[in-house]
Amino acid sequence: MTAAYTFEEYPWETGEPDARRDRLCTLPPRDKVRLECRLEGASFLPAEVPPTGELVVMAYNVERGLALDALIERLRSPGDVPPPDVILVSEADRGCSRTGYRNVTREMALALGLCYVYGAEFIELPRFFGKGRRIDAPCEHGNGILSRYPLGNARLIRHRCNRRWYSFLQRLFRIGEPRMGGRMALAADVKVGQRYLHLYSVHFESGRTNDRYRDDQALELAEDANLKPHGVITGGDMNTSEYLGDLRNGTANDGATRVFREAGYADAHAALPADERITTPSGVVIDLVFGKGVTFTAAGIGSRQEWSGLSDHYPVWARVRLD
Repeated sequence: MTAAYTFEEYPWETGEPDARRDRLCTLPPRDKVRLECRLEGASFLPAEVPPTGELVVMAYNVERGLALDALIERLRSPGDVPPPDVILVSEADRGCSRTGYRNVTREMALALGLCYVYGAEFIELPRFFGKGRRIDAPCEHGNGILSRYPLGNARLIRHRCNRRWYSFLQRLFRIGEPRMGGRMALAADVKVGQRYLHLYSVHFESGRTNDRYRDDQALELAEDANLKPHGVITGGDMNTSEYLGDLRNGTANDGATRVFREAGYADAHAALPADERITTPSGVVIDLVFGKGVTFTAAGIGSRQEWSGLSDHYPVWARVRLD
């Protein structure tokens, strides 16, 4: 039986946070994986936002925000992608030297006139080399949800099944990708007039040998959404490395996407041919939008021509009818 539903709008912060010094996560943490972190959120919405019958939901891994200014300009005039009403962001830095100590999700919301909530996935630790750029002091990295309509009921879900990224030797010698924390999902509801949609911004575990983590992370979110009274959208970088093969061959080897289908979710991009589903320059299909209790009326993927150089992923989008 579905519990009674209440929408509690996020208590928007009015001050200007110092992302370099004002941390969301406790440091040093008691647990190197299950960090204790508060959320951050602010609203840059105009006073009146008229409701609509459909939302354009985008999922976008912004690669830390390394090309933030150019990325924002593209989002202002998205070209082959309709202007998004909701953006499910993953891999966004907050106060990291490699991205100029910027608060990536907040700056996106401010520039686009949206509200946002943000949660930390990792505390990135100092390193000389490694994927991305040098980091000179601990900083935060995580997921965000940006919206043209009010957000509420926001939660950080630290996944119960998580790979341990922290290595004392990596931290000591500042090599590789030393970090504390673990994969998480950011959940929030969006209120459009008197209609609601449940949102999950995700970044599942990476690596071809980590299927068991991804599968359980998908299952955990499907279970979390089971008693939700309104439609559900789950989107982001799901690291579903086997999904392109499934799409081409009619198989079901990828566990995370199988979990969602078995739970009654629809793949927003199911109507596209497999080879038009590529979401990264490396040629895989790992950025996805799944929905349950909703109707997708259109969906697409940002083109290589218009979105290359802004991130190592292309944005994916879906038009969702609010029934």
